[in-house]
Amino acid sequence: MNYNEAIDFIMSHRKFQKTGGHERIEKLLELLDSPHKKLRFVHIVGTNGKGSTSTAMACILKRSGYRTGLFTSPYVVEFGERIQVDGKYIPREEIIEICELIKEKTELIENEDMHPTVFEVTTALAMVYFAKMNCDIVFLEAGIGGKHDSTNIIPSPLACVFTAISLDHTEMLGDNTRKIAEEKCGIIKKGTTVISYPFENGGIDFTQQDKDAAEVIKAKSEELGCLFITPSCSLVNLNEDSIDGIKFTYGNLDISTKMVGTFQLGNLLTAIETVKVLREKGYAVTDEAIENGISDFTIPARTEKVNTKPLIILDGGHNEASVSALRDTVRKYLQNKKVTLLLSFMKDKDYEACLKLLLPICENVVFTNVDTVRGESSKTLAEKAKVCFENVFYDDDAHNAYEKALSLVKDDGVLIVSGSFYLASYVRSLF
Repeated sequence: MNYNEAIDFIMSHRKFQKTGGHERIEKLLELLDSPHKKLRFVHIVGTNGKGSTSTAMACILKRSGYRTGLFTSPYVVEFGERIQVDGKYIPREEIIEICELIKEKTELIENEDMHPTVFEVTTALAMVYFAKMNCDIVFLEAGIGGKHDSTNIIPSPLACVFTAISLDHTEMLGDNTRKIAEEKCGIIKKGTTVISYPFENGGIDFTQQDKDAAEVIKAKSEELGCLFITPSCSLVNLNEDSIDGIKFTYGNLDISTKMVGTFQLGNLLTAIETVKVLREKGYAVTDEAIENGISDFTIPARTEKVNTKPLIILDGGHNEASVSALRDTVRKYLQNKKVTLLLSFMKDKDYEACLKLLLPICENVVFTNVDTVRGESSKTLAEKAKVCFENVFYDDDAHNAYEKALSLVKDDGVLIVSGSFYLASYVRSLF
């Protein structure tokens, strides 16, 4: 098995299985010597901000001298981005070796009519690697949901973290935020500590945790006797807020980050409060490590500048909440720039709602399709946009679409690539 064959093996499995619960992943991990039972976790769920929150925490613990695992999705650069130790992607050689082992074990359970999903195989791969690397702590992002997610086979975590919850994957999780929060609360186990994205914004311009979701998270925490924590935004003083990042104080902490947008404040405050919980549970984390860890971290395709002349920004926003944050960022920091959008959306996303938010901020829009199976055709997207917008172009070939979008950007303009992490990944590879 070579690297491409290993990735093909992972992707050859079904994307979803409606039956079986945790039976498949539990059996698979048991055959792999239960690596998840040798590790300590912080479990993260939410609709938006999981990547920023998890990566910030991982950077802080790495700065504190701990061997730190990070399981995240989706990837932007390459598959190994999903599984990191101390900020380094899992080596391709490890992916090959562990996939060969997993293939052997999956053949055993498939004989019992258990067919694991892509995410279950990926979860197993991560668990084996983290155990092999003797990680001191793993920041584990759930995939979709919580209760039924394959990551929820872990023992009681050190902390359960809830980032911002909004509508996404409604066909699987429910058609309102209360139902979605109830599914995500399935990760809460007795004896853990629950930390939520802020319930209030302290007068700073970012959206707080959805009220219905907040009620569900707090009630479930109390029901299971868990300590519940949410950041206090009244302790925040925002000192700098620009397209180059934000600087703020939080209590006695002096924080600076390259991440753009005040909505990142909620993610960072959630990360800080979680790290404080870890400190109380025995991890030696100084205030300096918190400040330096947050200063260190960046994430591909989260309002990421990849070029200056012309200004090109990549943002993986793909649902209404994340696209709304992108719109607010453009209005706040790029109000004097003429915006050209390069967009691609998956068929299962509410792209019409996203277009209503994005089209008013741009001069031109170019649509493309980077996933011929799951992606919506560029022609269909263009037809939707033309109902209320004039300067619409489309090409299913991503390179042609990128070149067209680039040609529309003038000296005072900006090209923003959004709607899909896959598209952001493609454009990022050009730099």
